Amino acid sequence: MGADPEDWKKRLKALGISRRRGAGPKRAPDRRKLDTGQAGEEIAARFLAERGVTLLERNVRFRDGEIDLVAEDGPVLVFVEVRRRRTGDAGAAAESVTARKRARVVRAARRWMARRPVPAGREVRFDVVAVEGEPPRIDWIRGAFDAP
Repeated sequence: MGADPEDWKKRLKALGISRRRGAGPKRAPDRRKLDTGQAGEEIAARFLAERGVTLLERNVRFRDGEIDLVAEDGPVLVFVEVRRRRTGDAGAAAESVTARKRARVVRAARRWMARRPVPAGREVRFDVVAVEGEPPRIDWIRGAFDAP
């Protein structure tokens, strides 16, 4: 008969080497990233308000997605993803809205609409506001993506 298949785990543990399952120790959030994101959202909110867009909510979070800004642009309900980059080293801000991120925003938008009375047939739009550089340059991409 061969060796016990669990034996290797015992030997590693005896050497002080063990694999821990699940999430490791929680790391503190990177404050610089959080501050950059929050500042970008503030810039985007002011930018949109100056253009007649009515802000309804900010930082709407669900377990499987989040929405940076929920707004109304006339009769249109708008879900806005805000991306900020201080430099172009990592690529353009708008390019960072991946398919996975778009899917998360769409899921969160569906949850948001399920919890609030939204008239049937109301037009919904998904925008991206890209904030880049210092001083910030703002690119508002209306209808940046659609809900599948």
